[in-house]
Amino acid sequence: MRLFGVLLSILITLFLSGCTYKVRMMARDNGKMYLGEVNGGAGSGDMTVTIEDQTYTGPIVRTGSDSSFGFYQAYGGGRSAFGISQSGGGNVTVKAILSSQDGRGLRCDIIGDGAGHGSGICVDDKGTVFDAVFGG
Repeated sequence: MRLFGVLLSILITLFLSGCTYKVRMMARDNGKMYLGEVNGGAGSGDMTVTIEDQTYTGPIVRTGSDSSFGFYQAYGGGRSAFGISQSGGGNVTVKAILSSQDGRGLRCDIIGDGAGHGSGICVDDKGTVFDAVFGG
């Protein structure tokens, strides 16, 4: 019973802890680098990036995952055991919708490893496509 309490405490801490990740973006029509960051945890957070003189901010949310999680209980030899099983190592998909103070929009689709590393594309209201790289 004590072990279950410790495991539950660790899981809650991991899911509620916030992390900060760097974002680097480059428009496909020039070589200028734009910087930003993602702050969050537990599959959601906020993203901020500055492109030229515009700062875009908005939510970023995990929308899908290859990972799985479950509980198990085993019986045998007059004893029983229980535990937690987690499968990881797959890809996660993430969506971000950002806006600037003057109402411009930036939409991002990202594929990552679930540990803050990934890549994707962002598109602004003018149709400019940005390659985006995320990392710790």
